[in-house]
Amino acid sequence: MKYTLLFLAAAGNALALTEYSGPVPKLRHKPFGFAGQATGGSTNSSAVYVVSDAGEPREAVAFPYAKTIHVNGTIQGNQLPNGTLARCQDYIDMTEPPGSAVHGFNFETYLLSLNATYVSLVEQAIADNTPFEGRNATEYRTLLGHQNGYRLVVAATQKAQVGFKLTNNTSLIGWDANAALNGINLYLSSVNNIWIRNLKLVPPQDCFPAPETFPSSWNALYDAIGLVTASNVWVDNCELQDQLSGEYVEPDIIEPGWQVDRFDGLFDCEDGTDNVTFSHNIVRNHHKSLLLGGGTKEADRDLGKMRFTIFGNHFNGSASRNPLMRFGSFDIFSNVYETRNDNPPRFNDASQAGRRRRRGALDRTPLDAVFQYHLGVYNQSRVQVQVNVFLRHGAFPNDTSRIFTISEATLSDRPAKVCIRETPPHFPSTMNGVAIASLSEVVADTVHFFVDSGMAVDGAVVLTCDGSRGYEVPKVLEDSGDVLEYVLSEAGQVLDETRRVEVDAMSSSNGVSSGVEARGMGRWH
Repeated sequence: MKYTLLFLAAAGNALALTEYSGPVPKLRHKPFGFAGQATGGSTNSSAVYVVSDAGEPREAVAFPYAKTIHVNGTIQGNQLPNGTLARCQDYIDMTEPPGSAVHGFNFETYLLSLNATYVSLVEQAIADNTPFEGRNATEYRTLLGHQNGYRLVVAATQKAQVGFKLTNNTSLIGWDANAALNGINLYLSSVNNIWIRNLKLVPPQDCFPAPETFPSSWNALYDAIGLVTASNVWVDNCELQDQLSGEYVEPDIIEPGWQVDRFDGLFDCEDGTDNVTFSHNIVRNHHKSLLLGGGTKEADRDLGKMRFTIFGNHFNGSASRNPLMRFGSFDIFSNVYETRNDNPPRFNDASQAGRRRRRGALDRTPLDAVFQYHLGVYNQSRVQVQVNVFLRHGAFPNDTSRIFTISEATLSDRPAKVCIRETPPHFPSTMNGVAIASLSEVVADTVHFFVDSGMAVDGAVVLTCDGSRGYEVPKVLEDSGDVLEYVLSEAGQVLDETRRVEVDAMSSSNGVSSGVEARGMGRWH
């Protein structure tokens, strides 16, 4: 099918988006789960736009009425109005007028300003009335003292460039499987009724993150998608990762050994966000992927809300938070978890040989890429789990002790609740193709480990099934084989339905069998 794409028209001295009235791609999934009532921009079919560079989606998402925005090709978040791509130094230079003192910010100098030993050497040079490394020690000490304040100012410049704020009743949909938002933070604050579909989503790399602990714990600013007090949000058929290629991004190494992680989460939700479905997505090669629920201080805003359906996703190389869950209700159904595990089991001591294997692997793996856990059960969460597939390799491929982790479980009178819906007639989850005989026992062992370690209170996490799903999923998957086939076929970006039929017909004529192989040709990875 041939589409004619004409989207810009002159409006005075500026270019403005015009509505698009031609044919649009048709995707097969429908909203379901906790976001089953979300309609996105479909309530007003006349407001359709197609965007292809950074200025256009920024304009389109701000429209105050219902709209569907199709992304055509790759949109770069750091694309400046003149068409060039901003670098970290550009954000510094763009902040305030030329000659401003804030232009004295330098990331390496900022890190040195946090080193008490280094600062004391500068202060000693001041006391001795001598230069420090060839420069005036007094002036240099003043510069060091301003670095943290300067960092906040230049960081705001990058945030204004890469942050895209969505408004109510919006559908943001990839035109085809080449559609990508590269280095963009989609920010959903106090909005309702959003679809985000069929997009490759790459979060911005924070030029100015703040270190938390040496050498590799960092507080970066940007997520691929961030929800704050948002409701009725459906994210479907997307691919969330740290770069367009999907490969893991190595941290920058800055002396004396900082491993600078410039990424935060991929999908983070807090402050009473509610009715969200995250389905048929690929979460690829990231450290802290899905954070669902804020900290303890946000409990009053989250309790009674924070309802999430996590269905049919492929977590591939995601080291933690798949998801991390606080305060709300979370249905974790029919996902595939694929990772390398070189951490020893929690519930027993690993052999010395195992420790040696692990050490060799860690020597080659950035600290923030080492697998930690999949499902984080935190404050007063209610978690339901049913028929997931775990695929592992590495030094400890069959370890089940890191499927769950427990944290902030300190209130036995208001416990977190975990329900494993895998007793007959439901089928069990599997690890490397072998049924996990009792995932409930895995949860119980995890709880005991954290209680015995003093990291949780006895009774603060309980196993109980006191509720029901209450909605239909797109397909009832009877066993782990069905889950694996379905997720490998359905997760990630797809062609529209017309093109899918053409590709499937071509595959059949070339003798390709139906099933995962033929359907797989209908997507562009």
